[in-house]
Amino acid sequence: MNDEIADTRDGLRGASDGLMVAIQEVEQRERLKRGVPPTDPGFPALAREVTIAAKAVLELARVEEAEADAIAARHVAPLPTIEATPPPERLADILTEWRAVERHLEAVDATSPEAAELMQAFEALRDRYAQALKAYRG
Repeated sequence: MNDEIADTRDGLRGASDGLMVAIQEVEQRERLKRGVPPTDPGFPALAREVTIAAKAVLELARVEEAEADAIAARHVAPLPTIEATPPPERLADILTEWRAVERHLEAVDATSPEAAELMQAFEALRDRYAQALKAYRG
């Protein structure tokens, strides 16, 4: 497999992995917001955080779409499915850490201070992953 095909395959897998985890972030933030009364002074900030997380999903979906368009335009040789493609090595470590935070979030009370700290870590990892993916794509 030549480098261009491998880069295309890996870019698509990286975008897809990021998208899957970012979708989970939206779910976690929405779960947290649902546990807070709408009259709570912090409720609007939680709603904004859901919006920010959803925008990150949209951006990653755009990256994935751009990768798909690039593949279609180049008529590259058949590629394995995204699921059958291992994560790009440069992104795998961040993805592993990101998923560990996601699993930890699922195990804690969504309204706890620990959940708030984990959400901050989740957001920081999302941003690191997005930056690494952009750098990866050149």
